[in-house]
Amino acid sequence: MPARYESHCIGCPYNNAAHLPVSSQYNRSAPLSIEDNGASVLLIFQAPGVDEWAKGRPVASTNPSSAGVRLATAFRIAGRTRQDYNITNTVQCFPGKEPQVGTTRPRDNAPTAAVRRHCSEWLRQDIQAQSYKRIVVFGAHARRAVRNLGFGDDPRFRFIRRHFE
Repeated sequence: MPARYESHCIGCPYNNAAHLPVSSQYNRSAPLSIEDNGASVLLIFQAPGVDEWAKGRPVASTNPSSAGVRLATAFRIAGRTRQDYNITNTVQCFPGKEPQVGTTRPRDNAPTAAVRRHCSEWLRQDIQAQSYKRIVVFGAHARRAVRNLGFGDDPRFRFIRRHFE
């Protein structure tokens, strides 16, 4: 959906990637868009990671511990491919990384409530773009964003507590 930063991005802490280190700001000139494969099922995740931000595709990382790899594995086990689904995020910009503590890899930041509010119109448009038969929502942040849009009682929605764990 987004081809550039739009009017509802004004005031968002992620507008123009200003929250990211300079080295990551110029990976993209716009928020991510839905991966529209013309499918009847929509998958909704939290936010793009650093790899997705660079590639411009949701849930597409090839890092072994990433949601992208777990999603690819789940597709393979189910005899499906990415093309069987449309894929989007509740937040369309990479939220950045937490600071490194010791030797553990830093996790991606969770998008703030302000960011989720600014991106809510993108998410609403993604959900309403087609007459989906099923919409699968992964994780607590995505569930909260979908419910805040008033879709919590829609029978097409399935809420998955955690990402493929």
